[in-house]
Amino acid sequence: ARGHEVMVLDPRETYLGSDGEPFFMRLMEKAAFHYKEGEVVPPPLAEAAAMMKSADAYVLCSPEMNHTISPGLTNTMNYFGSSTYAYKPSGLATYSAGLWGGTRCAVALRAYASELGCLPVSATMTLPGAWKSEGVFDDEGKLVEGTMGAKTA
Repeated sequence: ARGHEVMVLDPRETYLGSDGEPFFMRLMEKAAFHYKEGEVVPPPLAEAAAMMKSADAYVLCSPEMNHTISPGLTNTMNYFGSSTYAYKPSGLATYSAGLWGGTRCAVALRAYASELGCLPVSATMTLPGAWKSEGVFDDEGKLVEGTMGAKTA
């Protein structure tokens, strides 16, 4: 991708830390920035925080759920303080089953990211009909040629 390194933090995955212990981004009990000096931060959380801080920009991807951002994305982002996101650009990618492709989610996400100091670029990527039976994705998870999703990507 034009010489860029892409790192993915997927809250649905269980990560093994450098200590070999599993860590799942479950409902947040304690944000990474709430650990006091000398307190043990779960290694996968510390590694995820370091990865997030090292990023030059973010692409925030979310399904539209109840006309807004998915709770999984806000939960994951809340693990890290606003200083993690500050002064870094972001892109917004949303999807939904309906015709609007998560546009209402993108509106809410733009305000949320901006509040964290992570200003989104003006263009968004929206994917309508994401769960339709005819599908916008093939068996390998790639966008099907000729679909609206492929045309907007």
